Amino acid sequence: MLGSLSGSLGILATTHLKADERALYNATDLARLDGHEDHICCSIEYPNAWYFDRAKDREPLFRDWVVLLIEPRYLWEDGTRFCPRNAANAFGRDVGEGIDAFRALFAISVSGAYGKRYNRDPAHLPFCPTDEQAEILIPDRVPIQDLVGVVVSNESQAKNEITRLRLSGVPTSGLNFLVNPTLYEKRTLSTCIRSGTRPVEVPWDQGIAHG
Repeated sequence: MLGSLSGSLGILATTHLKADERALYNATDLARLDGHEDHICCSIEYPNAWYFDRAKDREPLFRDWVVLLIEPRYLWEDGTRFCPRNAANAFGRDVGEGIDAFRALFAISVSGAYGKRYNRDPAHLPFCPTDEQAEILIPDRVPIQDLVGVVVSNESQAKNEITRLRLSGVPTSGLNFLVNPTLYEKRTLSTCIRSGTRPVEVPWDQGIAHG
């Protein structure tokens, strides 16, 4: 998922970040063609590695990125919306709410970007959407207490991120750090999803940061 962590508040929708002139906010998507700036763009189980890679490459200032894991209850809360492909398509035309919109993420066949059709093979990881760019849009904000994990690419990054959070006054006692380099490698992650191979996440002890 992609989002902006603001101090001790948690993840905020774009509308909140734009309204706060003091916020250090650098948008990864200036256009927001999906038309849902009051929602936070997320994904199920694994990040949209294709957009994630593109966003990282065009960001000149902030070179270190993390993947934030959110409580799954937001999937069935009022106001959460779903899109079986990238939500920017046709200015958000495919975004919907409810159980049918959720089920559409796991359809046997989905029409994706650039006219490509994604077909769901039997080996496809069952908890991952058919199109890896499918989106879940969570309204308003996600409090920091609902962040259940932080996934980084290696142990060195874990040490850097925990130090940054502590220096910024962000509470870290409830955050579980995990190391999973596959989430940062779009082609490797895509192969794992479509071949039914779950990438391995290794827990990292925050105490290492003091060593």
